[in-house]
Amino acid sequence: MIKRLKSNPSPKQAALELIFAASIWGFGFVCARWALDFAGPFWTNAIRFYLAFIFAVPVILATPQLKTHFNREQFFLAAWPGFFLSGTLVFQTAGLAYTSVTKSGFITVLYIVFVPFLELLLLKTKINKLHLLWVMTALVGSALICEFKGGSWNFGDLLTLVCAFMASSQIVFLEKQVPKIGSAFVFNVFQTFWAGLIPIALAIPFEPIPKFPISAKILMAMLILSFASTLLAFLIQVRSQKVLPSSTVSMLFLLESPFAALFAFFLLGERMGFLQWLGASLILFSALGAVKMLPKSRPN
Repeated sequence: MIKRLKSNPSPKQAALELIFAASIWGFGFVCARWALDFAGPFWTNAIRFYLAFIFAVPVILATPQLKTHFNREQFFLAAWPGFFLSGTLVFQTAGLAYTSVTKSGFITVLYIVFVPFLELLLLKTKINKLHLLWVMTALVGSALICEFKGGSWNFGDLLTLVCAFMASSQIVFLEKQVPKIGSAFVFNVFQTFWAGLIPIALAIPFEPIPKFPISAKILMAMLILSFASTLLAFLIQVRSQKVLPSSTVSMLFLLESPFAALFAFFLLGERMGFLQWLGASLILFSALGAVKMLPKSRPN
C-alpha cells in the first residue's frame, strides 16, 4: 500500500481519484451538517484537522518509508497550503454570518476563475481558451444549482470572495510545492496541522466548548470528516497535483456540489428542482470536458 501511494498516478488515474475525493467531500457536507449539532463551525474544523493529525503521526513514525520524510523541511513546506486551506474555511464561515447560503455557495466556486490567472502569475502557465469555456459553463451550472439570483453585495459576500481566493491559492501553491514533496501522505498530515491553527484560535474565544458525550451519528460524522474528508481526500489532492494542472484540479473539485446534492437528497430529504439538476449536469459536463483535455501519458 505504501509503495502504491509513493508512485505517481497517470493523469487519467489522478482525475478518477479526484472524482472519488469530490464524492467524499460531497458526503462531507452531510457530515458537517450533523457535526454542527455537536460544536460550532470553528470547533468542528479544529477537531477534524487535529484528530486526523494526532492519529496519523504515530502511523508515520511507525512506518520507515514515511518517517524519512517527517522532517522540518516538509513541515514548513506544507505551511502555505495549510494556511490557505484554513483561510478558505474561516472566511467562508465568517461570510455566512452576513450573507445567504445560496450566495456563499456560488461566490465560493469563483475559485475556478481565479486559478488559471494565478497559474499564469505564479507558475507561468498559459491560459487555455477551451478551458475558460469549461469554466464559464461550470459557473452557469453552479449558479443554477445554488439558485443564485444576484442582488447587491454585502460584507459577507466580500468575505466569501476572500474565501474563494484562498481556495484558489491553496490549489496553485500546492502545485508550486509539488516538486519538493517527498511523501504525499506526510505532506498532507503537516498540512492538516497548519490548517487547524486558525480555527482553534478562533474557536476558543468565540464558541462554547463542545459538550460530551455525543451520539453515534455525530461520532461517525466527525470520524468521516477527519479520516475520509481530511486524511484521504486531501491526500488524493496532493497525489493528483503531481500530474494534473491546477486548473483541471479546480474543475474536478466542483463535482463535490452535485455529490453533496445527491447525498442530501437521500440522507437529509432535501429536494432539487429541474434547474438545479440542470446545473449539476452542466458541472459534470464541464468537468468531463476538462478531463478530455488531459494528455494520455504522465508529464515528464
